[in-house]
Amino acid sequence: MAGGAKLTGRQKMINLMYLVFIAMMALNVDREVLRSFESIYMTLQATTELTEENNNTFYNQIDLKVKEDPSYANTKAQAAEVKAKTDAFYNYVDGLKKELMGSKYTPGAEETDYNILSNTSSVVDMFFKGGEGDKGNAKAKEFTKEIDAYRTFLAKFVENDNNSQKRVETFFGTTASKKNSTWVQEKYYDQPMVAALTNLTKLQVDARTEEGNIVRALLSGKLEEKIELDAFQGLFLSPGVVKMGDDAVLNVVLGAFDNSVSGSVSTSVGSAQIVDGKAAIKLNTGSVGIHSLTGNLTYTANGKQQTVPIAPSTYQVVAQTLDVKAAEIIEKDPTGGSIVADNLRVVYRGVDNPISATINGSNGPVSMTSSSGSTSGAGANRWIHKAGQGNEVTFTATSKASSGKPLTVREVFRIKPVPPARGVLLGKTSITIPANGLAGQTIRVDWPDFLFPVSGEVVSFNVKVPGQPTARVNGASMSGAAGVLSKAKKGDVVGVFDIKYSGNGGIQGQASSITIEVQ
Repeated sequence: MAGGAKLTGRQKMINLMYLVFIAMMALNVDREVLRSFESIYMTLQATTELTEENNNTFYNQIDLKVKEDPSYANTKAQAAEVKAKTDAFYNYVDGLKKELMGSKYTPGAEETDYNILSNTSSVVDMFFKGGEGDKGNAKAKEFTKEIDAYRTFLAKFVENDNNSQKRVETFFGTTASKKNSTWVQEKYYDQPMVAALTNLTKLQVDARTEEGNIVRALLSGKLEEKIELDAFQGLFLSPGVVKMGDDAVLNVVLGAFDNSVSGSVSTSVGSAQIVDGKAAIKLNTGSVGIHSLTGNLTYTANGKQQTVPIAPSTYQVVAQTLDVKAAEIIEKDPTGGSIVADNLRVVYRGVDNPISATINGSNGPVSMTSSSGSTSGAGANRWIHKAGQGNEVTFTATSKASSGKPLTVREVFRIKPVPPARGVLLGKTSITIPANGLAGQTIRVDWPDFLFPVSGEVVSFNVKVPGQPTARVNGASMSGAAGVLSKAKKGDVVGVFDIKYSGNGGIQGQASSITIEVQ
C-alpha cells in the first residue's frame, strides 16, 4: 500500500478493501480454531467413557478372583479405594465443566454458537473474579487443592515405579512455571470457554487412565505373587514307554519351566543338579514292567531356598514283540490290550450290542470271536454281537506281533434280557383324562432309561373301571373297552394293567401298569 505521497481516492478505496479482506480472513481462522477445540473436547469426552468401560473389566476380574480365592480380598479393597477417589475427582471436575458451559451451550450442535465458544468471561468469573484477581479466587485455590490431593493419593500406588511417578506428576502437577504466578493463572486465565472445557476434560481422561493403570497393576501384581508362592511344582518328563535295553533319560523341571532356576533334584531313580532349569537323570531300563517315580526338588528363587515335592509319575519298560516274555505280558496284563462294551460290560439278548477291542503291540488287524451268539464286523476294531443262550459269553480278540506270533486278549461279559417296558398313555404312567376322551386313547410302551434303541407294540391289555367287570382288549386302542369306559364317572381311577407287548429282535414281555383319573 502506498505511503509518503498524497493518496488518491482510488488508492484509499483499495487500502480499505485490503483491511476488510484481512479482517474477514482473521475471523474465519478464529472460527476454525474454535471448531477444532470443540471437536477435541468431544473426542476426549468419548475417550473418558471408553476408558471407564475398560477399567470396569479389571474390577470384574478382581471380583471373580475373590470368589475363587479369598486372598484377593485385600486387592479388591485397594481397587475399590482407587475407584472411589477417582470417581470423586472426576465428578468434581465434571461440576466445574457444567458451571463453565452454562445452560445455553449444546456440544456438537448443528448451528455452532461461536460467541459462546470464544467467550472468556465464563472462565474469568469462575476462577478469577474476586479474591486475588489474576492469580485466582477461592474457587481456583479449591481446584488446585483437589488436584494436589488426587496426585498425592495416586503417588502412594506408584512409589516404586519411576516412570509412573513422572507420569502422575506431569498429568496432575500444579506448579507454576513463572515467579509471581499461579498454575491456574497460566493454564486458564483469559481462555475461551471451549479451550478451558477441553483442558478440564483432559484432566478427567488422565484420571481414568491412571485409575486403569493402577488397578491393572494391582491385579497383575497379585497374580505374580500367586505364581511365585504357589504355582511352582516339580514335574517328571519321562518317555513313558521304553524298550528294554534302550537308553532313556528322565527330565525333571520346575513348574512352567524357568531356565534361570538353580538347585538339585533327589528322586527314586537318582539325583542330579538343575542346569538351565532342568535336571537330567538316566533311567534304569534293564527290567520289563512299570516303574514308579517319586522325589523332591530344591531350588533357589529371590534369594530363598525352597523344596517342593515332585508330582508322582511312572514309566514303562516293554520288550520287543518277538520276545516270548513280552507276548506273555501282553496276554496276561490288562494294560496290554482291552475289550470294551460300548454300553457297559454287559450284552443284552435281542438287541445289537456294539463291541470294541484293541491289543497293544499288535502289528496287524484285530479279529474277534465269541463263545456263543453271533459276532460280525462293524469297522476297524469294532463288531456287533447278538447274544445267544446262557448267562455269559467270552470274547476273544487276536492279532499278530511283528514276529508273527499270536497275541490274545479275553474278556467275559454277562448276558441279560432287555429290561421290562413301561406302559404309557400320552407319554405318562399316571394321567388325568375327561370321561368322554377315554375310549379314544392308545396304550403304548417305552424304555426311558435303557441305552439301546428298542421299540415295541402293545399286543393286549386289561382295563378296570370301578364297579365294572375287567375288560380284556386285543391291540393297543382303548376303544376295545368302550362299553365299560362309558360307565366311568368323574373322580374314578381307571386301571390299565397286564399290558402284553412284542418288540424288535423277538422281545416280548409285560409292561408296567397305567392309572387314569377321570376328569
